[in-house]
Amino acid sequence: MKKLFLAITAMMLLGCSNNVEPIKETYNPQLPPITQVGANTFGCKIDGVVMVPRNSIGYLPPGSDHYPVIVSRGINYEYRYIQAADRRKTQRGGVFLYLQNIPNQNYFSIGEYNVFEGISPSFLNDNYKNYIGVTRYKNGVALNYKSVENSGKIIITKNDNNIFSGTFYCKVKNVQAPYDVIDITEGRFDFGLNITTTNFP
Repeated sequence: MKKLFLAITAMMLLGCSNNVEPIKETYNPQLPPITQVGANTFGCKIDGVVMVPRNSIGYLPPGSDHYPVIVSRGINYEYRYIQAADRRKTQRGGVFLYLQNIPNQNYFSIGEYNVFEGISPSFLNDNYKNYIGVTRYKNGVALNYKSVENSGKIIITKNDNNIFSGTFYCKVKNVQAPYDVIDITEGRFDFGLNITTTNFP
């Protein structure tokens, strides 16, 4: 009888253990330090929430579609843009920086560049001025935001053949609901030549 009781108890315990919910992974990203060494880092706070780039799930290098950071420039250096996003399902959003080059100057010289109003529904070539675009998730829905004129800056702190670094901040407003304004703060980036093939796990 005692053996039967022990056997039944063991079966019950095993059965209960199968019903225990798996431990959920907690994700608490930290902003990378502000550097000028080509560290291939990016980060900012979107309405107070830290966003750093991450590959999409199922990423297998060197699959270009899964890279969370894209840095590009116009054919004649007329503009440079940086696109960075958390491509996992944590819904932390993404950021798009568009920097228009000033004619008759060294391209993207070290200095401070005011952001202007983002007005186009698309990200590229928005009025041909410096601006910041943001994708933010709210209640599972992706919302697009564009910079508010003169509310912040893109600051280039280093630009040579190997390293492109800077910081940024501004206010952005919801494209569909302009009264919805949020802050982009503590933005920073530090890219080397191999940023286009960098893995962000």
